[in-house]
Amino acid sequence: MFSFRKSQDKPEIVSEKLTEKINYKIFFFIIAGLIVYQFYLYSFKSPDDPNIELTETIVTTITALVAAIAGFFIAKRYWKSNVFGTAYLALATGMLCNAVAERIYYFLEQQGQTPSPSIADWVWLAFYPLTLYHLARNIHFFKPKIRLPAKAMIVLIPIVTTGVYAFLEYGQEQSADTTFFLGLAYIIGSSVILSAAILGAIIFRQGTLGTPWLLLTLGIVLTTLGDNWYSYLDVYNQYTITHPLNLLWYGGYLVIAYALYKHKKVL
Repeated sequence: MFSFRKSQDKPEIVSEKLTEKINYKIFFFIIAGLIVYQFYLYSFKSPDDPNIELTETIVTTITALVAAIAGFFIAKRYWKSNVFGTAYLALATGMLCNAVAERIYYFLEQQGQTPSPSIADWVWLAFYPLTLYHLARNIHFFKPKIRLPAKAMIVLIPIVTTGVYAFLEYGQEQSADTTFFLGLAYIIGSSVILSAAILGAIIFRQGTLGTPWLLLTLGIVLTTLGDNWYSYLDVYNQYTITHPLNLLWYGGYLVIAYALYKHKKVL
């Protein structure tokens, strides 16, 4: 365990090895709950049933809020540390943005207005810089030596992902309009976060916060994979409200909440 000095960013004592273990029953309940929920959605006679969209909005909002509340709790607890306090405040705010954007999107849609492009997109997009700040702040704090393969991965993932999306999207629409650039913003943000999250998993795999960091990066990877998958499905209008990719977002939020619980126990 370690504690923080009031006037310093670095901890007084850092455990060389943490013995905190993953409770795989938590993962079992998360996966089982998501599977049951997905079959529940399939039980509706029509995918256009308004109750499905309401249910999806509620579930997305609640799971994102659970992660946000956990993040705010950690930020408050370690606010005297400039690293952990501000980093977790940014992550929690990003999760809150996802929950708020979901509600805005649903409200605009119910009012018969165009939900996208709209203010909901700007709130959703705020998640990416906030989460990137969280990852970058922590990675910089531990000052890891990043090897060439890892550096190459950091650069290639966003370039390849964005390039493929831009090629497919432009090939479909044949125009660089607002929708094109909005989709591009989502794919760039999610691919950059995905790259940083994978780097974080590599760095913190054997670090002082090993288990919690692996869980946290896993949760972020799940949510950003969902974002990337959605972007590609949207190119060909193949996304539906009952699509299984939604489970990546729900699962990601819940894993992040569990990771933050683990952080509470080891910090």
